[in-house]
Amino acid sequence: MTLVFNLSGRLCWLLAGIARVLVGLLVVLVVSDVAVRNAGLRPLAWAVNTSEFFLLYITFFAMPWLVRTKGHVFVIFLRIVLPPVARMVLARVVYAGCIVLCLYLGWVALTSLMLAVERGTYEMRTFDIPKWVVFLPMVLAFFLSALEWLRYLLGYDDFYDSDPIETAGH
Repeated sequence: MTLVFNLSGRLCWLLAGIARVLVGLLVVLVVSDVAVRNAGLRPLAWAVNTSEFFLLYITFFAMPWLVRTKGHVFVIFLRIVLPPVARMVLARVVYAGCIVLCLYLGWVALTSLMLAVERGTYEMRTFDIPKWVVFLPMVLAFFLSALEWLRYLLGYDDFYDSDPIETAGH
């Protein structure tokens, strides 16, 4: 299982790296589009749609890495008042709930992807793109995130082992 989690971590890191590159490209794209418009030239017709797809990919490609690196937001007020055993039980319930939710949403995205492939549908905007390309990052993100939550559930790591108040601003 350790090998699976190590491979999952590498894939999460790779997808997060792609998300970082896309953020940089998005900045260049938006600045270019604004500059072209301000220069009185014809705006880049494909810029808005490309930005939308970049935002989709950035969001979902970064998601599993945020789970792995404990970068997601969580609320600690209930954990503070609970005794240690109850904290552990609550953590396990949260991990299991996250796994179930990620698997469900991953399954919905996967069935949508397969249906899009089967039907050969396209997302039609300024430029056409196969619809399965929209669902691909969702499928990867939800199933990888489920695997990362499983890593916490099985005790390979603890999502709550750091104090967010102490690490704030670092």
